[in-house]
Amino acid sequence: MKSAPAAVLALLACCMAPRAHAQSADVERLSAAMKAARWTGPLLASTAETLPQGHFYTEPYFYDVIVAGDHHPGSSGFYQYGLIDNLTVGFQPSFATASNRLDRGVAIGDLKLMSQLRLTHFRADHRVPTIAVDLNEVIPTGHDDRLGPSEEGHGSGAFATEVGVNVQHYFLLGNGRLLRARINLLQRFPYKTEVTGRSVYGTDATFRGHARPGTKTTLIGAAEYSLTNEWVLALDVEADFAGRTKVEGREGGGGALIRTSAPAGRDVGFAPAIEYNWSPSTGALLGVWIIPKGHNAPASITPAVAISRFW
Repeated sequence: MKSAPAAVLALLACCMAPRAHAQSADVERLSAAMKAARWTGPLLASTAETLPQGHFYTEPYFYDVIVAGDHHPGSSGFYQYGLIDNLTVGFQPSFATASNRLDRGVAIGDLKLMSQLRLTHFRADHRVPTIAVDLNEVIPTGHDDRLGPSEEGHGSGAFATEVGVNVQHYFLLGNGRLLRARINLLQRFPYKTEVTGRSVYGTDATFRGHARPGTKTTLIGAAEYSLTNEWVLALDVEADFAGRTKVEGREGGGGALIRTSAPAGRDVGFAPAIEYNWSPSTGALLGVWIIPKGHNAPASITPAVAISRFW
């Protein structure tokens, strides 16, 4: 006959065994689903993961921003390298048509230098969301002032520092498929820049002065549903909040002091997309970013395609 403590321990063991087995099976199902699913990523939200040390990731984008019937084709993308397992560095260039016409050449936009440090890592047996912090620097390589009469600007002319947080989590659904969720929060702090002549800030050909672009806050929520191992449905919702931009200077080399202030703006857009991944390392994304008219922000539609490759 068992002693009382031994009987209690035996009873607890019997009760806990089925639960432990169920948890183990759940971990195995989630682990198998994560290994089988292939992802490109949604159109807007960035991953919270970092690259393994020594590996590269490339994802060029090609798009056409359509505002009030005017087309503005361009290209951007992510080019990243795993410096160590928890730290990824890279850059994001941008290009656009020089004067809103394809036959007038291509202009360079601003360049972003990027770094991401991963703090936590989601695993099937440790379901803490992956969380990472970003530190980026915008380099004003785009042409923003001294513009010709029909020339479009493609930059801000101002250096800017960005700080942000990215979060990513997986959910195993009842049908065995995965839902991957992302949240991005990014804050941009631009610096003052000199402005000469006709510019993206609305100044004319004789203006001399400076501008300070407003701060910008971006919040993105995204979800991806792994329809099959190769096909993924994705949706982003993004909200942007832009602060006031201040311009100060003189026209004609000695005119009256001019101070102008572009009002703050905000908008909310959404971006449905579909992903196809024909291998674990290569995939394509096709989507459209739709922004209804916001507060001091025009409506736009931006179809886009991207090719992702893990090296």
